[in-house]
Amino acid sequence: MVSKTLEMDIKSPHIVKLKAVIAESVMRSMDSPKDFEYLYNTIRERTNETIGLNTLRRMWGYVEGYPTVRESTLDVLCRFVGYPDWHTFVADYCGVEGSESSYRIVSATLNVEELAEGDVVAIAWNPNRRLVLIHKCNGVFEVTEARNSKIVVGDRFHCDRFMIGQPLYIDNLVHENTPPSLFVVGKQGGLTKIERI
Repeated sequence: MVSKTLEMDIKSPHIVKLKAVIAESVMRSMDSPKDFEYLYNTIRERTNETIGLNTLRRMWGYVEGYPTVRESTLDVLCRFVGYPDWHTFVADYCGVEGSESSYRIVSATLNVEELAEGDVVAIAWNPNRRLVLIHKCNGVFEVTEARNSKIVVGDRFHCDRFMIGQPLYIDNLVHENTPPSLFVVGKQGGLTKIERI
């Protein structure tokens, strides 16, 4: 496979948007060494790909003097937030002319702080997958119904928000006899339905 060597300005509007989406995804401000270490490890866990810790620091301007980033790095970061590559992210999220298209995320988001203990949420994603979840407390959910999913009834996990059209990244999935882990739901195409029952 030929490595992509095209480099782009880290201050370009599309890259600024990608960095904002990534920071939102990991719920970090990306302004401390711990933030970059967390991002580095989370990228590796979610994608099975790596980006150098110093590359991440340079991209966010934490380390001065490196104004560009390689397209191959952007491809990995886009896969991290659920897009197949950089060009798809720009076309889909940023719009073909770079116009704002984040309304589809903001207008179709369910934040955990809106839920009380015992509230029930159903989510769906392609192809024909569905979970019904009960909110236990503080963003911890237990699966009460599961259809066509690797996550099964009785599994528990933590998440902070559900977004239509975006993958659901969950923390501390307790599944059968395996240790708690990170897991992604709807990696291709994201959630198709969020319903409070």
